[in-house]
Amino acid sequence: MMRGLWIIAAPVVFYAAQVPAQPDSFAANRQMAEYYIHLNRVADALPWLERAARINPADYNNGYDLALARLETKDLDGARRLLTEMLARQDRSELHNLLGDVEEAAGRTDEAEKQYERAARMDPSEKNLFDLGTDLLRHHAYQQALTVFQYAGGKYPQTARIQVGLGVALYSAGKYDDAVETLCRAVDLDPRDTKALDFLGGMYDVSPELADQVTKRLERFAELYPNNAAANYYYALSLRKRNLTPGVAGPRQKVEALLKKSVALRADFAPAHFQLGLLYSDEGRAGDAIGEFEQAVRLDPGLKSAHYHLAQLYAQQGNTARSRAEFQVFKTLKDHDQ
Repeated sequence: MMRGLWIIAAPVVFYAAQVPAQPDSFAANRQMAEYYIHLNRVADALPWLERAARINPADYNNGYDLALARLETKDLDGARRLLTEMLARQDRSELHNLLGDVEEAAGRTDEAEKQYERAARMDPSEKNLFDLGTDLLRHHAYQQALTVFQYAGGKYPQTARIQVGLGVALYSAGKYDDAVETLCRAVDLDPRDTKALDFLGGMYDVSPELADQVTKRLERFAELYPNNAAANYYYALSLRKRNLTPGVAGPRQKVEALLKKSVALRADFAPAHFQLGLLYSDEGRAGDAIGEFEQAVRLDPGLKSAHYHLAQLYAQQGNTARSRAEFQVFKTLKDHDQ
């Protein structure tokens, strides 16, 4: 154990010894910065990056890392100022992209979009196109986002996150069947990409024609990642939808088992408790349903529907006071949303 700690601490001791001996050494300060960056300790890396930049302000890599560190430590003005200086010396797409991140963090959405677009025009890389499309989606410019992601999808057809972005853009534009097909393709490209799962799971009931395809992808994901709470949850929802569709049968016991597994894997999974409550309520198991709804609102007090169902179940049991209280919470949340 002592040896392991020494191996970790040795570079710090070595570099720290070098810096006082060579306070004007760009290399020594840069090495300290790189060490902390490697440990993901950005705040600790920042002073070393600053010192290195004062010694050699023209070094591109140190300047980029310093701008990124300022962004991550919320020094947005400092990051913007540095990137503007660097762009004056060297007009590069990745600097525009990073400046877009800075402007987005500062709430200057129009300027952020300009920088993302400039980066994508200079270099239509997968990252630049993805960042531009995502920014457009974030600010509800759905048709523009769709155009960007359609272009990116043609250029990078084997990239899962581009397909996820395209699927979300299609969904936002009301093209639900195309969205589901695209997200299914994204899951096929990279089953480990949980973003694809999250979006596909949220769309399991928007396209009746493709419901079987969605369920098949969600089943595959649950089999590949049995300890993923979300995978079990979304697969359960797709099966539950089949149970509630006239003329289509689904294994009710499996739905319950999947939902129970998701809450066992993730103790704070309020939506899964809520879905268990709905399942038990439909089966007339009022006591079990109340227990699940209570757990759901304990984990997420803002879950309106759970309060509403609790109010109904308490009323059925003759518990007027608790029913009235839950209905009042539901009404307050509903009025607040409106």
